[in-house]
Amino acid sequence: MAVNNKPKIAVTGPNRSGLTAWLFTALNVRLAGGVPIRVTPDDFSGQIDFDGIIIGGGSDIHPDNYIKQALPKVERSLWLKIKEALVYPMELLSRFSTSEYDKARDSMEQEFIDYAMEQDKPILGICRGHQLLNAELGGSMYQSTLPLLQEKMRIRSPFPRKKVIYTKDNTLINDIVGDDPIRVNAIHSQAIAQPAESLEVTAKEKAGINQVIESKNSDNVLGVQWHPEYLFYMKTHRSIFQWLVQQAKNRKGQKEGDNE
Repeated sequence: MAVNNKPKIAVTGPNRSGLTAWLFTALNVRLAGGVPIRVTPDDFSGQIDFDGIIIGGGSDIHPDNYIKQALPKVERSLWLKIKEALVYPMELLSRFSTSEYDKARDSMEQEFIDYAMEQDKPILGICRGHQLLNAELGGSMYQSTLPLLQEKMRIRSPFPRKKVIYTKDNTLINDIVGDDPIRVNAIHSQAIAQPAESLEVTAKEKAGINQVIESKNSDNVLGVQWHPEYLFYMKTHRSIFQWLVQQAKNRKGQKEGDNE
C-alpha cells in the first residue's frame, strides 16, 4: 500500500516536553500501518480533518475544563509514603515536580474531541486524553486518586504493575484485547469519576479506579487510563493502536468510496 493511502493519525501533545510519549506513540501507529502526525498548540493550524485521532497524555487538565467530583480527605501514614517511594521511585520524583496547566492544549484537544464525535471519527484518549474526553462530553473527574486508594500504595510506573478487569461483557475493549484481565502501567494521579452520559466505564482496577471508557453508541471511541504506547512489547497494548488504525482505514475507505 502506498504511504499516501495510509490513514493519517493526529497525535496531540504539549509544546514543551512530551517527546518520549510522542516517539513511542508514533512507533505504535507505524507498526499498526498508520501515519502519525504530531499536533501541538504552537503548530496547530486549525486542521482537524484526520483519519484518526489520539489525545495523548501529559499535564493535568485545567480545573475550568472539568467537573470536580468531591472526595473525603484521607490522611495517609508516613510509613505508607516511604513504602511508595521505595517500591515506586516515580511516585517520589513526582512530589518534587510541578505540573503546569496548558489551557491552549486543552482548547485544541477539545476541538479534536468535538470533531471526532460529530463525524464519528476513530479517537483514542490516553491517560490525560482519556480524562479530557470524558470531561468534554460532560463527565466528572477526581483531582487525586489518593482518597480512593486510602491505605493502599499508589502505583506509578511505566511498567505493567496493575491488573485491570472488565466490568461488563461484550465491550469494545474486550473485542480489542481479548478476555483476560489486562496488565497495565500507571503514571497519572487523577482519574475519571462519573462517566459522561454518552460514555460508559467498561473496566476498572481493584481499588475502584476507572480504567476504560467507551461510547454507548459507537465503536470509534475509546479511552484508557494507562499508557499503552510504553507497552508496545506486549501484543495486548499494540492491539489498541491496531484497532484505531483499522477503524481509520475503514472510515477512509468509506469516504473515498462515497466520493467516486
